[in-house]
Amino acid sequence: MKKLAVFALLLFAGTACSKETAAPAAPTTTQAGANAKGDDYQCLDVYAPVCANGVTYPNACYAGKAGVTTYTKGACDGSGGDI
Repeated sequence: MKKLAVFALLLFAGTACSKETAAPAAPTTTQAGANAKGDDYQCLDVYAPVCANGVTYPNACYAGKAGVTTYTKGACDGSGGDI
């Protein structure tokens, strides 16, 4: 009887520990900052400047939000405005 109780307890404990995990959420943003759900999104306040059309943007997300599709990494040479 004792062996049956131990077996039942081990069987219950083994089935209670499931290894199922939730599927990872699909990404909603791209590198350029475009959002799959539209333009209503926020950019992170991480300073990694990019230059486009003589304007320095804080990062690629802000540039993408402003409609920029091509840019160079780094701040502009100072002749344009900063955002």
